[in-house]
Amino acid sequence: MAQRVPAARKLLTRLAGARLCYGKPVRVGDRAIVPVARVRTTGGFGWGSDDASASGGGGGGMLNAQPVGFIDVGPEGARFEAIPDPDRSAKLLRAGAVAVVTVLAATAVRQRLTSRSGRWSRR
Repeated sequence: MAQRVPAARKLLTRLAGARLCYGKPVRVGDRAIVPVARVRTTGGFGWGSDDASASGGGGGGMLNAQPVGFIDVGPEGARFEAIPDPDRSAKLLRAGAVAVVTVLAATAVRQRLTSRSGRWSRR
């Protein structure tokens, strides 16, 4: 257990600030490329006990990083270059399909409710 505490402290130190979003610069000649990522974290923990004086706890979390681009630094200045998301078209298509299905389902429910009595009813 004593070995886990320094490891956890080291991890928390690395998670602080913007260090996760920007990678170490890669130098080539007089240029430097800095990788940039979108980082999302979630987590939680809990603690509880029962009537028999037994207690326990637990926790978990997730760290998700996705590359979004890079910063190109050279003698003429710095510029950000985005990396296109290859799944963007598929995500937009799925979102559009869900919207169409939702509208069609709502229309069908409304027609069914109004056809029962000529107006909205709650039977």
